[in-house]
Amino acid sequence: MKALLIYLSDSKPSITISLFRFFFSLVLLFQSIYFISGEFINENIIKPVLLFPFFDNITPLSKPTLITLSYVMLMSNIGMLFNKTARLCTITFCICFTYFWLLDKGYFNNHYYFISLMCFLLILVEKKSSFTNTILTPSISILSLQLMVFIVYFVSGLNKLNPYWLFDLQPMKHILEVKSDITSNTFFINPMLIFIMTYLGVIFDLCIGFLLLFKKTRVFAFILVCLFHGFNYYLFRDVGEIGIFPFIMISTLILFLDPVKIDELIISKSKKPNQKVDIKYSTVFMKFILIFMLLQCLLPFRHYLFKGYVDYTGVGQRFSWRMKLMFKDVNLQYFIIDMKTKKKYETNIATMLTPKQYNNLKYFPDLIVPVAKKIKDIAKNKNGMRYTKITCDYNIQFMGNQTQKLFNPNLDLSKVSHHTLENRWIIPLKE
Repeated sequence: MKALLIYLSDSKPSITISLFRFFFSLVLLFQSIYFISGEFINENIIKPVLLFPFFDNITPLSKPTLITLSYVMLMSNIGMLFNKTARLCTITFCICFTYFWLLDKGYFNNHYYFISLMCFLLILVEKKSSFTNTILTPSISILSLQLMVFIVYFVSGLNKLNPYWLFDLQPMKHILEVKSDITSNTFFINPMLIFIMTYLGVIFDLCIGFLLLFKKTRVFAFILVCLFHGFNYYLFRDVGEIGIFPFIMISTLILFLDPVKIDELIISKSKKPNQKVDIKYSTVFMKFILIFMLLQCLLPFRHYLFKGYVDYTGVGQRFSWRMKLMFKDVNLQYFIIDMKTKKKYETNIATMLTPKQYNNLKYFPDLIVPVAKKIKDIAKNKNGMRYTKITCDYNIQFMGNQTQKLFNPNLDLSKVSHHTLENRWIIPLKE
């Protein structure tokens, strides 16, 4: 441990961290503007009948406060572009942005999570920044950010090493079929293209992190990253939600540039005399960063602690870089059963949920129970039905395989605990 800490405390210019933060912030600016111009707060937090918070004690603030908070987030995003205000503004942005996506699992995606993680690491490691003076920082600063990028790629690649991806070519086959329907271009359903795209995807994710780390292959890796994410943006912009994620990953390339050469190149052009500032970290602080990075390495594999296939049960699926790994065809219908009269009423939940929430209800079983409990509350408070049973006929076709029931259609979902980690009420996947 002592030898490791000595190695990680070796000083390097922090210029690549500052440059990354600048371009990272520019990309985030599009996300922040979208939050406001697209009325994200109003449509996804204020209007919905119910939310699916990650923690029970996280609740939305009043509408005026939420709107104000979105503008605070935008201004802090702009402040992240400038060295003097970067750290304070990164803290503010990280708190606001993370708070928004923690309010509802129904619109969570991996690039929101990645943004929060990178902001948190920037808060930790970029204690001082300058484009006119050399700021020396312990090597762990740059390595922790590089490792976070490596984890995203490599774990995503490991997750693709499953029979659905390798043998059934799913969900890439399904994605390209949808793309073909949207564009009316049959090239996308060419069997050879489907095979090539499937295997190039897993090879890229498993190898690109190593190619970025080694100097001899770095230029080649940069080209591959730009091509890969450029194609991903084109492929998924009208098939699935991908947003600014490809451009965020392209911006991370800056972290793999040689900090010494970049520092010499930029500082030498400054008219001011170069003053070197050497930042030091305490042993406790460095150990904290190491523990945090170890947690990021282990967290994506927590699903091995539970029974069932992770993408089917949804247990351990989030925060695990399981991106574009599944598709489900789902047909569901909720029912209210009046226990006094024994009458059964269909419930149209589409009116209760946003399109994004409704779509995620099909992918994440942990959202099913809160919907049932909300239906029960509405039946009691608005319709005067005090004794009810809430059921759901949920038919699922996982990865194009045979249709099956996700759970017993007679199960009273209003009595199921949504805090359970294993979703034991779910019927096992039929292989």
